[in-house]
Amino acid sequence: MEISAQVVFRAKEPITAANLAANQPPPEAVEAARKLFREAGFQVGPYVGISFSISGPPSLFESFFGTRLDKLKSYELPLRVLPKEVADRIEAVTFTPPPAFGPSGSGP
Repeated sequence: MEISAQVVFRAKEPITAANLAANQPPPEAVEAARKLFREAGFQVGPYVGISFSISGPPSLFESFFGTRLDKLKSYELPLRVLPKEVADRIEAVTFTPPPAFGPSGSGP
């Protein structure tokens, strides 16, 4: 089984459709982050908006980020393992929370 997370770049201000282009990180910062995750063994998705996806088995996430996924207190992974030049540009590496509807949700 593989899982995916989003690598979200830090923006200068809250993102809107009008200011998305102005909040893009430099291309070399995007490539450095994508290269880091690719070389660590993750499948790296295309850069879209201000993020890209990384996918791999849970064991890869745990070994790379140095944490147990079942011990996370939020959907975000710790950034302390990333090199400073990459971590300074990243807002979060995060899993998408489950929907709040359906059999296990709190919908109507």
